[in-house]
Amino acid sequence: MSLAQTALAVVVDAALGVWLGSMLFFSFVGAPTVFDVLGDDAGRVVNAIFPKYYVFGVALGAIAGLGAVAAGLSAGFDSNRLGVLALAGIGAANAAYARWVLVPKMDRAGEDAFAQYHKQSVALNGLTMLAVGGALVLSHL
Repeated sequence: MSLAQTALAVVVDAALGVWLGSMLFFSFVGAPTVFDVLGDDAGRVVNAIFPKYYVFGVALGAIAGLGAVAAGLSAGFDSNRLGVLALAGIGAANAAYARWVLVPKMDRAGEDAFAQYHKQSVALNGLTMLAVGGALVLSHL
């Protein structure tokens, strides 16, 4: 493996690892702690964080995807690189949908439909975690 290929592999792995780690931390530590400490006021904090959280995911997905494309152009597109590219793309598409479609729907719906949209958000976040985790695994096969 050349130095350039190694550098690209590090970029892809770093983007995917940071992305997965941030999703896990926010989902299982950050958000629950904010709700434990702030109670009813936590919604304002979490609503301020979510748009940035999703844009962060889109950016990391783009970095991972571009790194996978560059690695493929350099060393060839095998099934693992294509899988990393596809899964990073799915994760980024999920984050983009959540940011620019789901969050505005939640804002417009107010408290009335919050539970419905929250379920969708949780499911989408779980699918994104699986896609990013899968991409990270594929990047090492």
